[in-house]
Amino acid sequence: MAKSGRLMSCFIVLLALLANSCPAQADPGKDLFDKQCASCHSIGGGDGGGPDLKGVVGKRTHEWLESVIIEPDKLTAKKDPIQAELVKKYGYEMPNLGIGHDDALKIIAYLSGADGAAATALPNGEQMAVVVTPELIAQGKALFIGNKRLTKGGAPCISCHPFTYPGIEGGNLSIADLNKSYQKMGDTGMQGALKALKFPTMKKIYAERPLTDDEITALMALFKDSATKKGGGARVSLPLIGGGLFVLLLLGLALYKRRIR
Repeated sequence: MAKSGRLMSCFIVLLALLANSCPAQADPGKDLFDKQCASCHSIGGGDGGGPDLKGVVGKRTHEWLESVIIEPDKLTAKKDPIQAELVKKYGYEMPNLGIGHDDALKIIAYLSGADGAAATALPNGEQMAVVVTPELIAQGKALFIGNKRLTKGGAPCISCHPFTYPGIEGGNLSIADLNKSYQKMGDTGMQGALKALKFPTMKKIYAERPLTDDEITALMALFKDSATKKGGGARVSLPLIGGGLFVLLLLGLALYKRRIR
């Protein structure tokens, strides 16, 4: 009996050693979350480009979570009230990332188990501290308007985005005004969006041409400086000036007619 007890103890110790020596299996849900979601969402780290997802599995139905991960555009089309509230809060709908049903289930399973994880300050744990300097602002401005080419050949922001800043008149292809986007998303959300660039049009343009960390830092300095100026530097349009002069001319004529009567 004593011998068999010793053998059993040795067997248990051997199993423990083998278990510790085997590498832990990767969590496919975590891998998918890190790749597809973490640029905009945190789990306990606060809102970013999208809402903090801590506890979301308990707040939303399983079916709704599947829908918003797989086909968020269809939720918007159906005028889903939760989706409408999120779009109103963040200024845009979550992009359709092409995630399939099986992968969506893996992400939901990961979110279910990740609620107890320690909170992180950032969606992806990699926020870059941006100290605004005149040099960085100048770099960001040059990148935004295209005077300095993006390292990997992507299109400059001005090609599409409205943006109010001294010396910059943004484009109008996108409805996303970057002044408003920065105010809503803050540092964490905007950095996540610039790192991911997963919105439908941007995804096609920048899929093989992501921004570098230095370019993101320079653009962030520009956005932060714009926020402090509160949209200062907007140019008054010529039609508006012309309309004002026309009104003044009419008033002048009316006063002149009174005087000569």
